[in-house]
Amino acid sequence: MVDSPPPVLGRDRERATLRRMIDATSSGAGGGLVITGQPGIGKTRLLADARAHARAKGLAVGSSEATEIDQVAPLSTLLTMLRRIGPVPLDLPRLDSHQGERFWYVERIAEALENYVAQRPLLLILDDAQWTDEFSVLALRSLVPAFTASPLCWLISRRPVPARTPVQDALDWLREQGSDEIVLGQLDERAVSQLCASVLGAHVDATVLALAERGAGNPFLIKHLLRTLQDTGQIVVSDGVATVVGDELPTGFYSAVDQRLRGLAPDTRRLLQAGAVLGRPFALHTAATLLGVRGGDLSTAAEEAVGAGLLAIDGDALVFGHDLIREAVYNGTSAPVRSAMHREAMALVHDAGGSPVETATHLIRSGTPADRSSVDVLRQAAAEVADRAPGTAASLIVWALERLDPDDEAYVQLSADAVGLLASAGRLAEARAFGEAALRRGLDATTEATLLLGLAEALKHAGNNEAAVEYAARGLAAGSVPDAVRAQLYAVQAHALMYDMDDVAGVDRAGTQAYVLGGRAGEHAAAAYGLAARTLAAHVEGRLDDALAHARAAVEIAERFGGAARHRHPRIWLGVALTSHDLFAEADETYSVGRREADELGTAWSQPLWHYYHAVLLGLRGDLDEAQAEAEAGLRIADQLTARQLSVPLLGLLARLATVRDQLPAARDHIRDMQALLDDGVTAAPEDVAWTRAVFADADDDPSAALVALRSIVDRFPGRLLLFGNDPAAAPMLVRTARQTGERDVARATVAAAERLADAYPVIGSLAGAARHAAGLLRTDVRLLRDAVARLRDVPRPLALASALEDTAVAEYAAGSRSRAVDLLGQADEIARRHGATRVYQRLERRMQTFGAGTRGDAVASPAPMLASLTRAEYEVARLVASGATNRQVAQQLFISPHTVDSHLRHIFGKLGINKRVELARLVARAEDDRRP
Repeated sequence: MVDSPPPVLGRDRERATLRRMIDATSSGAGGGLVITGQPGIGKTRLLADARAHARAKGLAVGSSEATEIDQVAPLSTLLTMLRRIGPVPLDLPRLDSHQGERFWYVERIAEALENYVAQRPLLLILDDAQWTDEFSVLALRSLVPAFTASPLCWLISRRPVPARTPVQDALDWLREQGSDEIVLGQLDERAVSQLCASVLGAHVDATVLALAERGAGNPFLIKHLLRTLQDTGQIVVSDGVATVVGDELPTGFYSAVDQRLRGLAPDTRRLLQAGAVLGRPFALHTAATLLGVRGGDLSTAAEEAVGAGLLAIDGDALVFGHDLIREAVYNGTSAPVRSAMHREAMALVHDAGGSPVETATHLIRSGTPADRSSVDVLRQAAAEVADRAPGTAASLIVWALERLDPDDEAYVQLSADAVGLLASAGRLAEARAFGEAALRRGLDATTEATLLLGLAEALKHAGNNEAAVEYAARGLAAGSVPDAVRAQLYAVQAHALMYDMDDVAGVDRAGTQAYVLGGRAGEHAAAAYGLAARTLAAHVEGRLDDALAHARAAVEIAERFGGAARHRHPRIWLGVALTSHDLFAEADETYSVGRREADELGTAWSQPLWHYYHAVLLGLRGDLDEAQAEAEAGLRIADQLTARQLSVPLLGLLARLATVRDQLPAARDHIRDMQALLDDGVTAAPEDVAWTRAVFADADDDPSAALVALRSIVDRFPGRLLLFGNDPAAAPMLVRTARQTGERDVARATVAAAERLADAYPVIGSLAGAARHAAGLLRTDVRLLRDAVARLRDVPRPLALASALEDTAVAEYAAGSRSRAVDLLGQADEIARRHGATRVYQRLERRMQTFGAGTRGDAVASPAPMLASLTRAEYEVARLVASGATNRQVAQQLFISPHTVDSHLRHIFGKLGINKRVELARLVARAEDDRRP
């Protein structure tokens, strides 16, 4: 009997939700939905109904069902789904032939999907996502939120599991990002009765309903119980009513499966056992080889299993009708038989040239004690997936360690392998435990130093810089270590020491050692990274020319030697140095070139940094909308990559931008999130945190709190001048705050530090202007303030100029020059309005009223009346998107990142109250029509 799927019963509300999503996708909207429910509860059937509806609406569809073995096969889950898209296939790049970093793959997939949905709406379905591999999980974290405004709908089902896993965390995170969720509960009594009648083709009596109660409202379990009793003749139909007869009734699902299997031929039961062990869609000849028989000998068995609904045909392969059946067959097979079959499967996969990871999976499940040959299998498998799935690779090595004799000579080296992989996967507690255990057993100097290097790098990436410094120091103290390893240790130590406020000299020393040793040993990545650290140390101490020289030298090394040195992306720090010299155009070009290179290489870690420093540049240039979009894009990427340390400066920048735009509730939220990370042990440059708190406190009319936030920074003047190197306009604001609170010593120390930096670099106009601005405020000297304005007119920092204009206007008014004061305020107001500095021009309006002058109102014309709420940058993005350009095409035309385009679109949709690109196109077209005469 062929087991035809019953209708979807008792799920009217859920079906309606899915159909609304699909209908919305058909008309241009996107989004994601997670379906959570116990196995057999109806997730797959609901997805099948959604798939049929999507096809009827003309959507392209791609779907896949993850299997247990997918967990150890990087990107297999996602690629299977993408390669099944039809009726028009997805034009995927040659992912298999590229050996770049994981982010490169994700970006290429995003590009392919973006091009696809620009032509037709698409539904992607992932069933049993709890088995998804970690690389696909990373991709989902990036891809699902990226297409919320495009005609791409994601439906993802999962079983709830008691333990937290990367995939469960990712799906929970997607819900927090806006994806909906349906939680499927058990069927009600009416739906159970309907299901029983549908399966049996008859009305049912109380005996059938009593039996169905054993299925706990789970449609698959109920259906299987009924089919089992049908097959064994324990359900009879008389006068159109079904009744249960007999005494030996199954007590639950496993007993029902066992009872059902008893009625099958021996070869059929063996075929099912072989399929359950293989754990994926399998060819008949593969199962036959595993069982030691010819494929033809199992043809009758296959027909019987398919006819009973236990197996189904999937192209040239066989699959279980439901994963619960596979689990029941697998668990019902005796342990010795399972182990023997896994050993045979391991040999079969290996001899067929299959994936080492699949071979390793069967090795693990066979229960074979770890020996030298099995360790080699596991190490080979780990090496295959380490770049794309370090967590999977780490688990393979850990499994071997847990079963290998600690006295085996391979144990120590295997421990070192485990530490590096665990650290790369972010499993730092495990990495440190294995690392310390290996160190106690004794390692040769090079292996010990390499192990400590891996721990130091991982801890630095996680924001635990104090521990990173400690591990790097231990590595450097370990006997005779090759210069190449020492160079890397010094480089990591230098960057981790950046967060020690009182040891900037140590940063420079360690960076110098990394540069010298790296150059001598040909470890060019460490040399470039060491110079980057020296750039930052010089920047902190106010040695701005040294910072620029070190950064240019680091870029030159990366360009000359390439390889790993390019992956360190020293252009990030060159952009910082150029910005501090007021060379904004060159800095902008540096970031543009560097970001293109990072995209080509797929270096995910650098993405949030590119966004952060470019956002800083844009903010200083007064492009506040663009700066916010860049920072938000960087924060989303940092969140997707769980790069927590990079989130702190991004949140601080967003808080400062929100403050100047008079969005204090948003600023407060950003500061709260930043503080939560700091409380959790993440470290950050003190200036990033202190300046953010001070700017907010000043806007919140609490100058005392602003001064408290900056006190530790001021106490380190003039030896530490990073605050003014980052933003010279901090000096006059700090003086203003100190005067409000009567802290003249703070004001004097600030002016002295600002003047020292300006005197050292007289050609940097922003430093000279800020120093005179601060001194003019301290000494109430209108001539100094006028000089500050004159100097700041020649630098690309408009909001710094607006601030100087305002303070000069106040001084002129106090000196009796009312007309000049009003003119200066008008100039400042025009700048503030042009750049969207809402809080600034609102304050200027109040000053104008105080001076007896009228306010100017909103002088900035909107690009089109219908789109009046959009900024200039948002309008440019809207116009290009409306023309049919994809995010990447928009990014190429505007010389920004696709992630920044996505940030702009989020703001655009929120302001206009829409959620589809097609709706945006209609609004832009209508606005353009209104503008025509």
